[in-house]
Amino acid sequence: MPKRKCSSVDPLLGQNLAFYRKISGMTQKQVAEAVNLNRTTYTKYETGASEPSFEILKKIAAVLGVDINVLLHEEEDLSLGDSQAEEIWLPDPEDRILLQKYHMLDRESREELMKYLNELCRLDN
Repeated sequence: MPKRKCSSVDPLLGQNLAFYRKISGMTQKQVAEAVNLNRTTYTKYETGASEPSFEILKKIAAVLGVDINVLLHEEEDLSLGDSQAEEIWLPDPEDRILLQKYHMLDRESREELMKYLNELCRLDN
């Protein structure tokens, strides 16, 4: 018997997951591995066949570098729309790793990191 698609799953969540994953330049496999999931499980989130737990969704949001409320479309997104997505700059793989790790930090750690980076930049000048 084929599995039924959950009727309570928000289709916009899957669309948002796919959109921000593509903007970040990541594959489904990369996102899945970053949050310790099987790729097929993550694919089900994007297609709307399944919905992630809140804890998994928080991890995915951190990896994609977006606020969880944007993924849940509870907060208006300030990024570019679909028609402009191809025009934005996508970082190379090393930059993506750095951005992903930055987005996994809490606010205090981000502030400390920025202070450290600012100090390093002053030393170079």
